[in-house]
Formats: sequence, structure tokens, C-alpha cells
Amino acid sequence: MIILLSSHVHAQQVSFHTFLSEHEKVERLDSASFGCPYEFIENENRYSKFLPPANDDCLCKQKDIRWQRGSYVEFKNFIAVALQRYCMDYQDGNNGWFMENDGFDYMLITYSRDGKMIDCKSIGHYGTTAYKIGIKASDDGKALVVEQRTLDDCSLLVQYKNLEYTSCTRKYTLNSDGKIKESVTVAPHKEIVDVLSSVKQFSFEQFKAYFQRQDNPKIDHTLFTREGGDKELPFESCLALIPYPLDYNCWPRNIWWTAYQYIEDEEQFSFFVIKSCDTPKIGFYPYSDNMILEFHKDGTFKGARNVYHFDDNYFVDEDMQNNMITKTLKGIFAERARK
Repeated sequence: MIILLSSHVHAQQVSFHTFLSEHEKVERLDSASFGCPYEFIENENRYSKFLPPANDDCLCKQKDIRWQRGSYVEFKNFIAVALQRYCMDYQDGNNGWFMENDGFDYMLITYSRDGKMIDCKSIGHYGTTAYKIGIKASDDGKALVVEQRTLDDCSLLVQYKNLEYTSCTRKYTLNSDGKIKESVTVAPHKEIVDVLSSVKQFSFEQFKAYFQRQDNPKIDHTLFTREGGDKELPFESCLALIPYPLDYNCWPRNIWWTAYQYIEDEEQFSFFVIKSCDTPKIGFYPYSDNMILEFHKDGTFKGARNVYHFDDNYFVDEDMQNNMITKTLKGIFAERARK
């Protein structure tokens, strides 16, 4: 019995040693200690007793977890391991905003020298645009200061707005017994990330240059064509000219605009565009709208007219579609002539 017990302890020590061999031994923990993304541990199930299960601090299900190689430090009474827990499908309510809502949990785990887990903390998240993390080490290597920023509303990513994060800074200290002490050093507060000021806004003349001028226009569907093919209009640079949203069923950054021709008369400018949306808020079918953007002669926005709406839910013969566009255009310009 004594021999068997000794063999069991020895086997456990070897297993923990093998687990440690997956990670780099370092002198102190810092931001680099958590390893590089996507450097996965092979056959990680054999280390399951050294890896914490998914619990309240985990944003994904156990089946969606992969563990990555990191680093470890040997202290007098314990061993600390820093590594990343990759989550293939974050359950944070943001799945609708990202094609792949994956992310990384930065994990700090302490063990006795024979491999028994003492403590474990998820000290931060990183992934997509929703989570940002900054890690600094204390001079003695026994504490990590972690700034976690979390995007408050992921719909901001598909709007022409600055991003608002909640930021909080916590300190994680390794006590002499291997316990991890957590304390808040900077209380949660809001931070604005400016993503708009760097985008150069068009003047009216620059906006107009995206369109082909028609001096003797034929009022029909060909106003939504142009020589040389389609030309995309960078709407982000038009925000100073055109108020948005012009479409309430599609997020602004999910819309792309195509510029075609324009007409100038004594009263106004008329710009012919097609607005397309592949991912509507409501419904499953992509759609497009042939529109006229109207401007006063001084270059200020007057309004938008919808000429024709098309979606993939039904088929319309091209000739019929062109006839409907032409009929609507003739009606619009006849109304103008009567005023």
C-alpha cells in the first residue's frame, strides 16, 4: 500500500511537470507571459485536472473552449501559470454583430508545487472590437495591473458614431500562499474612442465630382447608369452634407451607395444614387433603392426621394423594372414643372 501511494504521488508530479512543459518558464509575469493567440495546447484533455472548468467567469460553454500555451513562474511556495483560454463562441449577447464572436480570456492560475490548484482568476477579456485589455506588471513581478475596456453598445460599430467603452482597472496580487487578491484601482468610467474625426469630409464640389453631369437629360431609368461602370460613393465622407439615417431598416455602415448621374436646373441639384443593403434589421432579403438626393443651389441638403424599391424576395423582369423607374421619374419631374 505504501509503495502504491508513493507511485501515485510520483505519477501526479510527472503529470504536472508535463503540463508545465507546455509553457515557457520565465522569471516574472508580464503582459507577454500569456502567450500568443492561437498557439493551442495539443491533446489538452489530458491536462483537464490542471485546467479550470467553465464557470461564472467564463463567457462560453465548455465544449467551445481551447487552451493555449503560456508561461509559468516558480515561487517559494507555489507556481503561477499565465495562459489564454480561447472561446470559440462568446455568450455575451453580441453574436448578432460579429460573424465570428470569439475571444480570449486571460487566465492566472496558481498551484501547489505538487500540482494542486490553489486559485484561479480570469483577469480580462480580449476579442473582436468589444473587448480591449492592457496589462502591466509590478516591479517585483507579484502583481498584474489590468485595464479592461468593454464596448457598451456593439450597434455603434455599424453606425457613423464614436465608440463608447466602460473602462475599469484592477490589480491582481499573488500572496505568499498562492491566493490571488483582486482589488479595483480605477473605478469603472466611460471612455470615448473617436473614429470619425480622422475621416475627411467632402465639400459639395468633391461630392458632386462622384457623379456624371447630364446637361440634356432624358428622364428615364438610364439616369441610374453611367459611362465606365458603377462608382461607389464613400458615404462616411458625406456626413457633413447628408443627414442620416436615410434608411431605418439597415444599419448605416451596412449600406453601400453607388453614384450615377446628376442634373442641375434653376432650382436645385438632383443626384441619382442606388442605396443597397445586404443585411436588413428586419427580414432576411437584401434590397436596394433607386433614389434622388436633392440639394439646394447653395449645396445644402434638401431631401431624398425614393424612386424604386427592389428586394430579393420577388422577381421583376428587367424591362418592367425599368418602365416602373421611368414612370416614377417622369411623375417627379412633371410635378416639379408644375410648381
